Amino acid sequence: KRPNTLCLQRLRRTMVEVRPVEVAEFRATEELIREAFWNHFQPGADEHFIAHNLRKGTDYVPELDLVAVLEGKLVGSIVYSKSKIDTNDGRSFTDVVTFGPLGVLPEYRNRGIAAKLIQESLRLAKEMGFRAVIIQGDPRFYGRLGFRCGEKYDLTNVEKQFCVGLMAYQLFEGALDGAGGCFSESESFGFAEEALAEFDTSFPPKEKGESAFQSEFAVLLSLCYAKDPKYTS
Repeated sequence: KRPNTLCLQRLRRTMVEVRPVEVAEFRATEELIREAFWNHFQPGADEHFIAHNLRKGTDYVPELDLVAVLEGKLVGSIVYSKSKIDTNDGRSFTDVVTFGPLGVLPEYRNRGIAAKLIQESLRLAKEMGFRAVIIQGDPRFYGRLGFRCGEKYDLTNVEKQFCVGLMAYQLFEGALDGAGGCFSESESFGFAEEALAEFDTSFPPKEKGESAFQSEFAVLLSLCYAKDPKYTS
């Protein structure tokens, strides 16, 4: 009797191994990330360069740099870095982390691989004593994994705006109680376009293209609004 498609999908998911990346695999994961993001959120990609810079920076968290392996092939990657919250009452929380880039090869999407990378990294981050994971991304995906809008915890971006794409995951109950304030990620996320262009010459050339999803995602990330002063304590 032939197994049905659903059973096959479940079997393939259980075969995915999530483990720490090896230094010798850094370049391979950069190639993976470039392929995963190329023409996805924007024409071309910059996430592979961000991963490269994060790994050289002081905010890099090597224990949370994980890969997904299926049948001996690298198919997914997640990279973490330290971030912080400057609270409204003058404190600074540095026991928060951010993940990204998170990438899965296009031909391996919709198999639960990204979710598996996130869930394992959340478990490890909790064991390491971090307070929360704060990210900027698509709430339609991350909301299903337990992330909540930053506004729920009174968290804004560096422009002191609430944003639909700014989300947080508490690693223990009450972790973000009283932690309202301005969230900022590692400076390694910033880069010069010239540096990206030079870095990209070491990869095979690819044609840049536009898509309707890119416009949709840009609108989603632009949904930010200033905090109403009457709700400021």
